[in-house]
Amino acid sequence: MVTMSDVAKEARVSRATASYALRGDTRIAESTRNKVVEAARKLNYTANLSARSLRSGKSGIIGVAIFELDKPYPSQMSATLSRKINAYGMQAIIQQTSISKRNEISILQRVTSQLCDGTIFSPGSISNEEMRALTDGKPMVLLDDPSLHPAFDSVMTAGTAGARTAVMHLISIGCRRIIVIGASLSTMNDPANANTTKTLRLRGCLQAFQEAELAFDDTTFINADHWDPDTARNIAHQLIDSGRQFDGAFCMTDSLALGFMRGLADRQVYVPQDAALVGFDGIKEGGLSLPSLTTVQTDLDDLAAKSVGMLMERINQPQAHLEPQQMTANYKLVVRESSRR
Repeated sequence: MVTMSDVAKEARVSRATASYALRGDTRIAESTRNKVVEAARKLNYTANLSARSLRSGKSGIIGVAIFELDKPYPSQMSATLSRKINAYGMQAIIQQTSISKRNEISILQRVTSQLCDGTIFSPGSISNEEMRALTDGKPMVLLDDPSLHPAFDSVMTAGTAGARTAVMHLISIGCRRIIVIGASLSTMNDPANANTTKTLRLRGCLQAFQEAELAFDDTTFINADHWDPDTARNIAHQLIDSGRQFDGAFCMTDSLALGFMRGLADRQVYVPQDAALVGFDGIKEGGLSLPSLTTVQTDLDDLAAKSVGMLMERINQPQAHLEPQQMTANYKLVVRESSRR
């Protein structure tokens, strides 16, 4: 059986360094950690989970709870998080909440509090107070935390800045009758929605319209009950059948954009000739569509590095009573065929 000493010898470090590196201790340099992890993989080293838990009080497992695993963006994000967790010598348990409070409670109560050293969580229906109680004091990092008063570390996607970038791009290529697919303007009327993904992206759109002094009203913003291709396809049908005129569209996710583009084609309205189109997320499928999709691409590697890094700091320094931190993942505009004229 391969031991920790064997891994240390292969990596040419001390046994203690190898042990710390595989536990994700932040005091170990990234280059050293990578060398130890590579040595462990080469030797097929597997830590005895029960023994390690008894010695350290830690399982070496990180929980990841995401709203939907059967959609491109959350699926690709989960895969990136898993790779980053593995790079710290930890293992990931990834589960789907289906935006169900019942599922969220069950995952936090039965998995996170009992099996995991910490959790990366995409909150939907559960409150901060409930999360505190259910995680039994274990650290947690939230993705796109919608709460008004953050109680946990969080990593946000660049909702406002990204949406502004998308609409400004449409304006820069000459679009003047722009519509936004994903949320109605009335969403912003409820103070409880102030930090939700929909509101943050709406805010970015408004900034772009106002900076460009471009007219807009409630009809500019079209709600989508579900952010999926079928919903967007139906919206496209309804808009064209009603005689609605527009020369550019920003969809709040790439999945919406791909469905919307298909719906337009069903009615012989074509992108980008008749209307330019921009999405948000940067899913791989957008680069394969015809035409390929211009998108505001979230840097998933950066999101994963920030999420897992913050969580590992909390795990390795449980006595540190730091205020909740909030970071934002990097993003960039990827211009493709759907907005090239």
